[in-house]
Amino acid sequence: MPVYLQPKYVSEFHCDGKNCPSNCCRRDWKISVDEDTFKKYLQMESDQHELTRHIFFDGGEYFIRHDGACPFLNADGLCSIQLEHGEENISQLCRSYPRQIYNVGGIIERSLTLTCPLAAQLILNPKRRIEFETREIELPNWARRQIVVTETNLPQEILPYAVEIQLTAISILQERRLSIDARLIVLGFYLRQLEEIQRRGDLNAIPTLNKIYTSEEFFLRQIPILIDSVNFQPKDFLRLMKLLLEKISGGTAEKYLRQIELDFSPKVRKKFFKKYATTLENYLVNEFFGGVYPYKISGTIQHNYAVFAVKFKIVEAAALSFNEKPARKIFEVIGELSVDLNHNEIFLKAITDAVKNFADITILMKNFFRVE
Repeated sequence: MPVYLQPKYVSEFHCDGKNCPSNCCRRDWKISVDEDTFKKYLQMESDQHELTRHIFFDGGEYFIRHDGACPFLNADGLCSIQLEHGEENISQLCRSYPRQIYNVGGIIERSLTLTCPLAAQLILNPKRRIEFETREIELPNWARRQIVVTETNLPQEILPYAVEIQLTAISILQERRLSIDARLIVLGFYLRQLEEIQRRGDLNAIPTLNKIYTSEEFFLRQIPILIDSVNFQPKDFLRLMKLLLEKISGGTAEKYLRQIELDFSPKVRKKFFKKYATTLENYLVNEFFGGVYPYKISGTIQHNYAVFAVKFKIVEAAALSFNEKPARKIFEVIGELSVDLNHNEIFLKAITDAVKNFADITILMKNFFRVE
């Protein structure tokens, strides 16, 4: 049986079109159909071609032809293919979404993406932190074939240490004796040292580094020094964030970007974090784990960290701007932003260009992280 490492919430998730406020089948997304599923449809259908007449071939792939809503979506928000022919006959993409599944050195990692509103409610729950579990899961053969396992950008030599690196970083992000920004500062120093070890080729030092950054002695003696070395520059923060937001206008989240504010009083920030600190923590943990940071994008570890940190600051600013709204609205805002932050080329280029100026991540920290 395959071994899965996953947040516990993955086992709780069930796709339910009846209760989904923003069904993925109604989005203007490309819905691909894998070749094996298409061949099954050819064998299953009658003379009316009720399955394949909605599918076209383009650029070496099959896609469902739709105008804003999948033609197989029924009036109850449910998949007619699944209802009539069984779950084993829906495409790989439809079966996998919103799951993110990676093979990391033989360990299958599963998480959910925030672009699904029902998944976002589980992930961003302000009353429950994300916990992880390792499970052996017996799947029918058809399900094993249809689960899309994505390869990662992880260097081959890092694979034996990858899960330990992820869990060390997540332990830093979940250190509740520190503010969110302070945790990100510590994470930055950890990843910078990790990159130095990788550059030297001294990979046997990685377990020692992980042990140091998760020890109580290091927390009490060294972390305060690291945090004190970062002197937040509020004027630079406002200037850089305004410039960044100007460049990422557009996309799915346009209606929310126009409402983002940046200069909040300490009172507003304190009230917001008292209620939603766990929500933001869970966003960071899920994004780090599900994105397989610090190797999500090609480039250095520090570059990955900078992109990760700047994305969070955009999400934080948006969430703060809707601080008077119900929790479900804040979840919606974060989910819509996640669509663009992970898939919109304009957003990604703007963020990548912005972090190029920070060769030293301590400068990025001073510009973006407020130590309170």
